Amino acid sequence: MRRSFGLLLDLLLVLLILTGIFFRFSWNNWSAGADLHPDEYGLTGTITALKLPESWSEYFNTRLSPISPYQKYDVYGNPTVPGPDNRMRWGQWPIILIRAAAELTGNTGYSELRLMGRQLSALADVLSLIVIFLTGRYLYGERAGLLAAAFSALAVMQIQQSHFMTADNFGALFCTLALYCAARTVRLPDMDPPRSVWPWYGLFGVFLGMAVATKVNLVVLAGVIVLAALLEIYDITGGMRWRALTPWLRAFLLLAFAASISLITFRLCQPMTFRAENADTTFTTLHFNRDWLDSMQVARDESRGINAGPPGEQWTDRIPIIFPWVNMVLWGMGLPLGLAVWAGLGWATYEIARARPGWQGHVLPAAWAAAYFLFMGTRHVMSMRYFLPIYPTLCLLAAAMLLTWYDRRALARRGTLLPALLAGVVLLGSFAWVVGFAQAVYMQPNTRIRATRWIFQNVTAPLHLELCDLGETTYQPLDAPDMLALYPGESYHVQFTAHSSSVLSGLRVAHLRSQPGEAPAQFIHVRISNDEAGQHVLAQTNVPVPAIGSDPRGAPSRADFPPVALLAGQTYHLFASAADFPAVIERNVLANEHWDESLPVRLDGYDPFGQFYNGISMDVRWTDDENKRQMYINNLARADYLILPSQRGIWSVSRLPEQYPMTMEYYRALLDGSLGFDLVAQFQAPVQYGPLYISDLAGTISWGQPPAIPRINNNLLAAEEAFTIYDHAPVWIFHKRADFDPNKVAAFFNSLPLHGDAP
Repeated sequence: MRRSFGLLLDLLLVLLILTGIFFRFSWNNWSAGADLHPDEYGLTGTITALKLPESWSEYFNTRLSPISPYQKYDVYGNPTVPGPDNRMRWGQWPIILIRAAAELTGNTGYSELRLMGRQLSALADVLSLIVIFLTGRYLYGERAGLLAAAFSALAVMQIQQSHFMTADNFGALFCTLALYCAARTVRLPDMDPPRSVWPWYGLFGVFLGMAVATKVNLVVLAGVIVLAALLEIYDITGGMRWRALTPWLRAFLLLAFAASISLITFRLCQPMTFRAENADTTFTTLHFNRDWLDSMQVARDESRGINAGPPGEQWTDRIPIIFPWVNMVLWGMGLPLGLAVWAGLGWATYEIARARPGWQGHVLPAAWAAAYFLFMGTRHVMSMRYFLPIYPTLCLLAAAMLLTWYDRRALARRGTLLPALLAGVVLLGSFAWVVGFAQAVYMQPNTRIRATRWIFQNVTAPLHLELCDLGETTYQPLDAPDMLALYPGESYHVQFTAHSSSVLSGLRVAHLRSQPGEAPAQFIHVRISNDEAGQHVLAQTNVPVPAIGSDPRGAPSRADFPPVALLAGQTYHLFASAADFPAVIERNVLANEHWDESLPVRLDGYDPFGQFYNGISMDVRWTDDENKRQMYINNLARADYLILPSQRGIWSVSRLPEQYPMTMEYYRALLDGSLGFDLVAQFQAPVQYGPLYISDLAGTISWGQPPAIPRINNNLLAAEEAFTIYDHAPVWIFHKRADFDPNKVAAFFNSLPLHGDAP
């Protein structure tokens, strides 16, 4: 009976691991082809411009190597061709791996390479699951390995990062591999003494070199093998004769061997780090590439909050250790697993301190997890993804704690229900959090994709077809150049394909006016035909030209078509001309925020700012000075719609009230409607369980309806920006009211303090 139960438990754990793998590889094109992740599209653009060298000599010759993203040079050290990314901060090893896979599979185009890169990122994380299973099996037994892999498989942060083509999962894999190699050097009490650790030290050096060639700050991983060497000295001397020379000499030789292998691996995997000042660079060239050093200095400064610019403002006044801990526990892992892994780390530390049986097996995973968390948790930038290298390790400690607790209670005949129940709660809670997150974020269109499609439907293009489909009114935008002039007897022609089978019922025009200096036009004539010559007219109408009002671009206008059926996939032609006197059609103006992704994005075959709308930038991250005041006044007067594509601007400036006093008041007035704009659409993606909503964005819960998104969010429980902004960012869309008064808006801004004004 006990054996059957154990088999069922193992099968359940395997099923959960497979579920986690399924979630990693599913919904790969979550962005619908749009560029929504700056690191991802920056890396994609760089790798697309690179190619594998044709020879090893070219591979190492950084000054002209086609796999190096940096500036190219002639043999005298003079710059020639700029590289695709002369400020590359990522390591080169993931770039080489992704580019090699792209060339082998023929996925070298931008979109294809990005999707393949996401799959490789997911694969790297799946390999981490396998490695943590092997580590757990070696240190604690097969079931501990399975439970650790199941916990790690259900960690939301690992699943999310598997959907991004970035270097993070690669770095986590190499760290997990290195930890496994280090763990294999530890001799546990029930192991036979004779064994060789030299191969494991060498393999540790390989994976350490790869880790550092992925992210340079992973060099701290080297401390793990030093600790492993100290454990071996303790094992050899029995913890009593620390002054014995032979064990220390052996440890020194082992560490020197690992270090040598690591340096060679780094040289192989990161060739761009080195460049001869003159002549060609070879494998033996150890002169640092100045371009690489400059990039690393920039990255180092940004990680310390120096010259980080607007992207770094979100880290203002974040609490070291506490902030990343809360984010990991609540959102990166989910509350049950998050608490369990830290209880596991505490348990392992206690076991080591008390020298309990098997304590040697806890030392390396516990030390690595604690040291790396303290290292990254005290940086200025404490992004959740930077802690990925210790996620599998923490899951291993949680699994070891629960199974050890279970075994000890079983041995003492004290009942095993409590540890079994707790393990079940952690597994079930983790599964529920993963499913809820996937349903909110990946099983429905991305919030920015939803916002884009809302814009296509509701923000009038120059020419906007009104359709009736199964009783529901929908719209299809048609492109036209800005300030399209229409004349009598001359037709503007645009071809379009019906997106669905529906009934054409009307036409909207964004802004329509008479041509200045001409007699007032009465209407424009529009007809729909199914032939390019316009001979077979299906429907036609006259769209009235409004009288000139307060907006010099004219006013919106519409007209009904006699109902006519359009067939999905069928090509049609629209012809527009002035009926009596010249008229002009102008576009709507959409204002997006600088340092953010402009909406609407390119989607469904549309290039919105090329075809439908004019865009302007709200430079909300400028320092609050007189230039910025005038920018606000002018842009608000010009814009028909204001779009906040994420919380990036509104929540970052609120952390710097002295630098952004005017901008904080701008956001307040925008949200309460006093600037003459109304909130007409809002998008978010809270996790939902029936009537219960959980907002990682705001750090709040609600019942029966999604939580309100606050104007200022300093809630310690809210997820950090990077966890939500790429795949489920909040979006606000505001529309200018008819009573918008530019004089009132100017007076409002002129009354506000600027940066540096005396209080």
